[in-house]
Amino acid sequence: MVTTKMRHNVPESAPGILFQVISYFTSKRSEPLYPRFLRYIEEAHRDGMIGDGRYAVALGKAAKLNRFLIIIGQRSMTAREFTTDMVLEFRQFLYDEYKYVPLYPHLYPRGSGHHWPKKRLRDTTVVHDLKLLQAFFAELENADEIRRSPFRKLSMEKRRIIMHTMYDAPAFLRAEELKVVIATDVPVELKWAKDLFVLNCAIGCRIGDLLRLTMDKVAVSEDGIPYVHYIPSKTARLQNSNVEVMTPLIEPALEIIERTGLHFMDHNLHYGKQRYNKSLRQLLRYCGITRQVCLFCQESGDNIYKPICEVATSKLARKTHIDMLNKVQINYYAAGLHRTGSDAVFRYTNLELKDRYELMKAAFGV
Repeated sequence: MVTTKMRHNVPESAPGILFQVISYFTSKRSEPLYPRFLRYIEEAHRDGMIGDGRYAVALGKAAKLNRFLIIIGQRSMTAREFTTDMVLEFRQFLYDEYKYVPLYPHLYPRGSGHHWPKKRLRDTTVVHDLKLLQAFFAELENADEIRRSPFRKLSMEKRRIIMHTMYDAPAFLRAEELKVVIATDVPVELKWAKDLFVLNCAIGCRIGDLLRLTMDKVAVSEDGIPYVHYIPSKTARLQNSNVEVMTPLIEPALEIIERTGLHFMDHNLHYGKQRYNKSLRQLLRYCGITRQVCLFCQESGDNIYKPICEVATSKLARKTHIDMLNKVQINYYAAGLHRTGSDAVFRYTNLELKDRYELMKAAFGV
């Protein structure tokens, strides 16, 4: 707000500049919510706050907000008009959007790779959507585009409830189960999924990073140890240095790389991951990996058990890799050398590539 005192400090020769400043802030505050949200996401991507993958996901979350505003007849609503009650209404919409798909077919066109909700969303998905919106309003508040974020007007108890997430117990393949997958001769249509999954278990990176790997990221150390090196895309722009992750390559990872040249799929990355998840479940089922894993059911409010081959996703390989390595190394905390969570453990020692190579061979039994 421009005060009388501030006006006295402005030279009489500059009324045009003052008018432009006032017009600029007025236009920002009257900008409809959805375009302003999109601009926030675009700027976050441009400034390196989010990578390409998170950018694509954020655009999808913004589209949900746009559909919500259209359905309630508030497409021109501004950020200043979005109240705490609207936050709660939007939250309920996220849970129940699947109910609106048949009612508003023009908002949910079929085909073109669209995958609209078919059932009530999980808590974790809804909370992630709300956290992005919360960060957006916090940015507007810091920039004085709004007086106060609608999230800050929620009571502490209500905010704790709506932003609460309950995670399932981590699901991973046991060493003997992974060996079954490696040893099983699978049909031609599943060979690419098997190669991708086994390689991912051996490297342990996120699936997006694995699909971006090229042969120039494969090298051999002075000790003759083959390895891959890369900067994780999720945290690349947040790192303080260009230090890469270096992961030694054991058999059968090396054999897969030499045979495939790291070419697994030529589709769009996001479509490719969806296709991979489906094929991964078929692969595990074919290999007889049907062990029951625990999942939380929101409808019943209790745990249920399903075969791992029905719920596996691309994250399974990374979890398997971490679990296998954890089980073959000394747990310094359990040994009583340091209190749990102490950073001193990592200051006292450092696993070099040769050490990690031996550790991975022990974990995978090669």
